[in-house]
Amino acid sequence: MIHDHLFTKGRLPLMNRALDAYAMRQQTIATNMANATSPIYRPQRVKFEEEFEKQQTVLRGTRGDDRHMPVGSLNDSEIKGEGEPSAVPEPERLFSGESHVNVDKEMSELAQNQIRFRFASRMTQKFFQGMQNAIRGSNQ
Repeated sequence: MIHDHLFTKGRLPLMNRALDAYAMRQQTIATNMANATSPIYRPQRVKFEEEFEKQQTVLRGTRGDDRHMPVGSLNDSEIKGEGEPSAVPEPERLFSGESHVNVDKEMSELAQNQIRFRFASRMTQKFFQGMQNAIRGSNQ
């Protein structure tokens, strides 16, 4: 019961999913930048925040039995980032030469992703520091 509360229902699973999504986004941005000179390459995007927000706005039903079909949104631990081909807006089409990849936009998204990854990793670190302090009995 305590294990479930700490590791499957609390903030930790969400932070783990966020870190996974940010790592996936980092890889996707790197792939986009590596293919910046490929004329037929379409840039990819990772959706995580959108999926999380969508799940937070859906009403959640209760399940009396594990065999019942889930109603409403997913649990926080089930939300994952997913990649999808992005639509290239007409003004950005062939913006950086013969490619559909806008290098300036990719660099901006890379910086934003790094900030989000650092935040999620620090929150995860603080979670474990709090657990360590609780076990040791210290107030730090």
